[in-house]
Amino acid sequence: MAMIIKNNKSATNTLNTLNKNSKAMAKSLQKVSSGMKINSAADDASGYAISERMRVQIRSLNQANANAQNGKSLLQVAGGAVESTISILRTLKEKAINAANDTNTDADRKTIQKELDQSIDQLDDNAEATFNGKRLFDGASDVSMDVKSTIVKALNSEWVASSLQLIKDTYGLSFNDDTVMVKEIDVQFPHTGGNDLANITYNYVGADTTKLTLNVNMDFYKDLNERDVNGSTNAAGGIWLDRTIAHEFVHALMATNIKDVSKLPNYIMEGTAEAVHGIDDVRGNTIKGMTAANFASIFASGGAAGSQEPYTAGYVFMRYLEAKGGGSPDALKRFMSVLTKKGGTALDEAVDAATRGRFKSTKEATDAFVAEMTAAASPMDFYEKSCNINFNNADTGAATGSDASTGDKKDAVDVVIEGLSTSFWYYPTSDSSKIGGVTLQWGEFSRPDAGFRFQIGTKANQIMNAAFSDIHARALGLKSDDGKTLSVVTRQKATVALTVLDRAIEKTLDQATTIGALSSRLSYTSDNLTTNSENTQSSESTLRDADMAKEMTSYTKNNVLLQAAQSMLAQANQNSSSVLSLLQ
Repeated sequence: MAMIIKNNKSATNTLNTLNKNSKAMAKSLQKVSSGMKINSAADDASGYAISERMRVQIRSLNQANANAQNGKSLLQVAGGAVESTISILRTLKEKAINAANDTNTDADRKTIQKELDQSIDQLDDNAEATFNGKRLFDGASDVSMDVKSTIVKALNSEWVASSLQLIKDTYGLSFNDDTVMVKEIDVQFPHTGGNDLANITYNYVGADTTKLTLNVNMDFYKDLNERDVNGSTNAAGGIWLDRTIAHEFVHALMATNIKDVSKLPNYIMEGTAEAVHGIDDVRGNTIKGMTAANFASIFASGGAAGSQEPYTAGYVFMRYLEAKGGGSPDALKRFMSVLTKKGGTALDEAVDAATRGRFKSTKEATDAFVAEMTAAASPMDFYEKSCNINFNNADTGAATGSDASTGDKKDAVDVVIEGLSTSFWYYPTSDSSKIGGVTLQWGEFSRPDAGFRFQIGTKANQIMNAAFSDIHARALGLKSDDGKTLSVVTRQKATVALTVLDRAIEKTLDQATTIGALSSRLSYTSDNLTTNSENTQSSESTLRDADMAKEMTSYTKNNVLLQAAQSMLAQANQNSSSVLSLLQ
């Protein structure tokens, strides 16, 4: 081997090896000290990218979990307010039952009323609950988008339930009866123009009804007064929509309970419907001017469709049967019971049952009706003495009212029972609602996009919506828009208050169950997010964390190699010094 001094190849090679060992030693030291086998993209570009995405996911999952926990906290505050409200409503119901009892005087009821007023004011305090400065029960989710949505809310909240109860009290008819052929109603909102209000149409095959449809004419009700619980309108000839709904649901129940319902005369169909809510409106004025000859003509023809004839004559005839059958709704229940059992062809038997055999047939009853009216001193005298119809008091003339029976006086407001404010009305929770045994299919309607949105996922729109109905006294139907509270100062008002309170309790309980369901869902969501975070963390650890035993082995190896290289470099540097011996 030649002895040279200009280039020390051995030292150069050893230095390169030393540098390599030094770099390997530095990497091993970094992995051991950090605990990670990937410290930068240079270590493993694809692995680094996957790991960083996992880290983003882990932090996102943890924040979503925190969001869910905060959402549960909000729901706990809301739930506390609702539970307190339910407690107050229980007390109010107890007081109303007390006031409805005739062992109390009206003076006693005024004392009870003072307690109710204070408790109702407390409901408003409960409803002002907030979370982080946000009002929880602001009513934004129940705001009407248009007249159609207002009617949907009214039907869903009060009008259908009140109508069905009124009809059951009058005729004993229900969608829960064994004779029911159809238990579903399509609700439609057509634009039919003219003076159509609302109507029930039904399809039938042979003697059986196969489909029911409730049509509410939006051309007529476009001017609905959305602050009137009875559904008044500014249209000419307008009749409160709540009474119209009650009228039409009589047709629906008769159509679905009575085979061959189309065989009944028009005046029976319309008269039975009018008797439910009374006829103290414009049709009452028509009746005042009718003569015995008018009635005889209508009874003979059945009543011209599309005219007032079947409504006016039919109403008076039904009240006549009720009076001759004992002056209570039992007569009309007997009448309807026969029809539901034997069908529309058994009208004579129904009249016989209603009057307890006084009249054996419809003709016998109508002939007696015309004869009595002809012999009476005046039509008004006939109405009062033979039909218990009194046009001179506030009673509407409903078959269950004070005129016809021993019931309470039913005025135009109370005949179909509602709360004191339209703020009580709320949307269906889905595209259908089951009320009193019948399912109403709503079709499409608008509702506000309101409520709290809990971001419980890592992607956009992975949210849970929590929309609360208002639980202020007005929104529970216990206070009117002008501040008047639910009254129990008379036995009759206390009786009405019981129904209003039942609905307020039902609405509040619905809120409680909604909050409970949301809270339960958030618990599951939180558990799921925690599990996902743990699993993602485990996956990221497998990808990025260092195997310390392996890395310590590598570190020890690199450390020994580094020291060996350093020693050999020192030896290589000594090789050139041997040349000096030749130069001495």
